[in-house]
Amino acid sequence: MYHVERDMLFIGLIDVINSVEQNLADFIVLAENATHLLAPLDFFARLTKLAEAKNVPYVYTCKKKQLGWACHLSVGISAISIKIGHSYFSEKINATKSMIISAALSSTITL
Repeated sequence: MYHVERDMLFIGLIDVINSVEQNLADFIVLAENATHLLAPLDFFARLTKLAEAKNVPYVYTCKKKQLGWACHLSVGISAISIKIGHSYFSEKINATKSMIISAALSSTITL
């Protein structure tokens, strides 16, 4: 798990699933081109069903590499979840969440 601020950003499918199960995720961002070698169609099935059950919004957005760059990593990322708490970064995270949700509604996003 990578940390922007302690326990605010969860990167990777396993950490994202764990954050949703533990009620730590406020929203989820999924890469549109994420696939898994064993089950490409069901790659996000468990996560999206869990998110819907827990009422955690999720959005499919940019490619894996772009999502990695947005998290300041040089590798592609399939999924991230963000916890919004009372901290210095809360305002920035809320602004990012609003941008992602509005971009998803208009079907365009650029990073």
